[in-house]
Amino acid sequence: MFTLLFIAMFLSMLIAWVLIRKLQEKPWTEQGVIAGSQDELTSSAPQVGLWVFLGVVTSLFLVFIGAYFMRMDSTHGGVASGLMQGWVPLDEPGVLWLNTIVLILASIAIQLAHSYADKTDIASMRNYFNTAGLLTMAFLVGQAFAWQRLAATGQFDAGSPAFSFFVLLTAVHGLHLLGGLVVWSRTAGALRRGLEQADLADVGVLRKRVQLCATYWHYLLMIWLVLFTILLST
Repeated sequence: MFTLLFIAMFLSMLIAWVLIRKLQEKPWTEQGVIAGSQDELTSSAPQVGLWVFLGVVTSLFLVFIGAYFMRMDSTHGGVASGLMQGWVPLDEPGVLWLNTIVLILASIAIQLAHSYADKTDIASMRNYFNTAGLLTMAFLVGQAFAWQRLAATGQFDAGSPAFSFFVLLTAVHGLHLLGGLVVWSRTAGALRRGLEQADLADVGVLRKRVQLCATYWHYLLMIWLVLFTILLST
């Protein structure tokens, strides 16, 4: 148990360290130049805002992970302690493995979109960006299916602490992905309107939005890998 807790805390601290290092680089002092243009873009506010937000989200998940282990340790072998129901480990649905692969593919797709954005290949960027969004939607549908599969076993109810934490962790993670899909849909809409004919300033703004989306997707993938490891190991 302590080994698993150490692994979870190590992974969480690694994510927090990456966020702190990113903020120490002071991205708000940096300016970017659009390829082929002398116009400079200052991307301070959105970039700093995203990293601060990710820092807050990291703290939130650290609290949930800590509460998960403390609740699990409060009862042993399914034996109730005081007024608390005993902890009965979950047999996680196999669909979670498929969901994980889908989210990894979504992260790869959005990274490819970012790469093509750097090359100013708007058509390829649009295709991979749309693919990332569709894969993310498939992941969320798969997560809902995992809930249904667990509930259908009849072994767990709303009072089961293991089931409740499973729903809590996956739901909070899913809500953050839904929030990302709101930004994704707005950017995808701009791509559908055909920015091939837009000026370089518009293309530069779009590239920055794709970059921020890629950062957010990679972060949520790391968070899910941490959560998935904990759920499988406990």
